[in-house]
Amino acid sequence: MARFDVFIKNMWLEMTSPEGKATMRFAVRLFLILLAYYLLKPVRESLILEHGSAELRSFALAGQAALLLILIPFYSSLIRKYRGDRLFQFVTVFLAFNIAIFYSLGSTGREIGVAFFIWLGIFSVVQISQFWTMVSDYHCVERGKRLTSYIAIGGSLGAMIGAIIAKVLYLQLGTFGLMMLSCSMLLIAVVIPGSDQVLRKKHNDSDGEPIKHLLGGLKRVMDMPYLRWIAASVVLLNLINSTGEFILADFVTAEKSGSEIGAFYATFYLYVNIATLVLQAFIVRPMYQVIGVGGALISLAVINLAMYVSVLIFPVLAWFAIVKTADNSIDYSVANTTKQILFLPLDQFSRYEGMLAINTFFTRFGDLIQGGMIFFVVSVLALPAMVLVGTNIALCLLWLFVTMNVSRRFKQRTEEAAAR
Repeated sequence: MARFDVFIKNMWLEMTSPEGKATMRFAVRLFLILLAYYLLKPVRESLILEHGSAELRSFALAGQAALLLILIPFYSSLIRKYRGDRLFQFVTVFLAFNIAIFYSLGSTGREIGVAFFIWLGIFSVVQISQFWTMVSDYHCVERGKRLTSYIAIGGSLGAMIGAIIAKVLYLQLGTFGLMMLSCSMLLIAVVIPGSDQVLRKKHNDSDGEPIKHLLGGLKRVMDMPYLRWIAASVVLLNLINSTGEFILADFVTAEKSGSEIGAFYATFYLYVNIATLVLQAFIVRPMYQVIGVGGALISLAVINLAMYVSVLIFPVLAWFAIVKTADNSIDYSVANTTKQILFLPLDQFSRYEGMLAINTFFTRFGDLIQGGMIFFVVSVLALPAMVLVGTNIALCLLWLFVTMNVSRRFKQRTEEAAAR
């Protein structure tokens, strides 16, 4: 009982400090962003699968990666002009305006499935990337391990509530009603007050260095072995996850059609986000305390490997939906929080350039590889989708090797940052 009282007291002190108050504002913003995003995810799946196929969905993912190569230089130019709250407000209002455009086109009978699917993938990359880049300015490594999980809990709660609303109201509001509701959530996030000061600046000694463009970020990743290993881990994680999403879509389209597809995904994302919230609230921080950030990263590869092996034994939609629920919830909680923490030992501009390049280009580069792999396996070789389960098992083994290297280098960087 005494330990619990001490825990509550320490958490209260953390949350009432200037850093804690900034953390709570970040958590509310991420809550609204992911609420909006998960209102749109079943809309995305319904629009593209109802009139398309799992293969079209896969190629649209690859299209996201190609389009990002064109768009990211424009986004990086914004980072050179704006930072923090101003960047967040500009990007969020612009994306909300995009939703209004899709609403206008779709409600008049235009076909928007592929375009909206590609756009929502870009939304998730750009919006979440610039949010976490902003957050990284406020925390050093040790503080980030404690407070980043609180922000992620806010995001997990928003994702869960968004999935609940989508499941309950999908048939009543329809695709376009959910679009406008998500647009409203983004605009509310814009008016949430920002933090008074950038706390992380006190811990940096590189403020005089200018932030460079995307190619500078790619060069920074290529020049720093630590960032190269993080990039490799992110590419493999996203490749495994995207391939799993294709397998799930193939199962779903084989058994369901029409509004059943949207209803299935609304339920699926609800369960994913309930599991994500539980993991984020009760597992992530204790996991870091017991096995560390690096150990948590390694465990992800081991768990994914075990799950995809199990699919070879039970190759049915019911079981694979459970596997993907576990896969996605672990990805959105443990993997996402861990990825943000991996950047904290770096100086400010290595973080900005590294995070921009990795959270955008390298994240979607996995989708680009996935599109080519699925085209070759399914369209050229005409093999069944289950072959891709074996491919994911091999990728999990490779990812395990990469996570071991990332873990070792993170420990070295953290020790160096503490010494500085």
